[in-house]
Amino acid sequence: MFTRRKLLSTIAAVPAAWAAGGLFTRSSWSGEHELALAARPLDYPLGGADAPLSKLWVYNGTTPGPEIRVRRGERLRCNFKNQLEEASSIHWHGIRIINSMDGVSGLTQAAVEPGGEFLYEFELPDAGTYWYHAHNRSWNQVGR
Repeated sequence: MFTRRKLLSTIAAVPAAWAAGGLFTRSSWSGEHELALAARPLDYPLGGADAPLSKLWVYNGTTPGPEIRVRRGERLRCNFKNQLEEASSIHWHGIRIINSMDGVSGLTQAAVEPGGEFLYEFELPDAGTYWYHAHNRSWNQVGR
């Protein structure tokens, strides 16, 4: 049974997991502006060590996915590898980029099939904090 006490102890453990380089890590990226992102499944006990495993879909083995730092006006080249069991894509939420790089499956690009790759390449026109997420069957993929 999942109790309030168990929830609070799990939440309290998240910063320790970050510090220890566990599942919930953030990795900074800067420099050459080339990045590889691989979407893949991961089973993880979100409710603590004794909890049942949750079937997550993560980027580069972490949730949230890696932090990407690029300065306004610079270019990002991101090689996306789909290691999931269904087609996927990456939508760069809120960034003003050309449609062919926007990652909306079925509208601005074809979804990347399992085992496939897609090179996202675009200039970052604005300063700000943005997020990226799957954009094919979003009701399933974003929730995972």
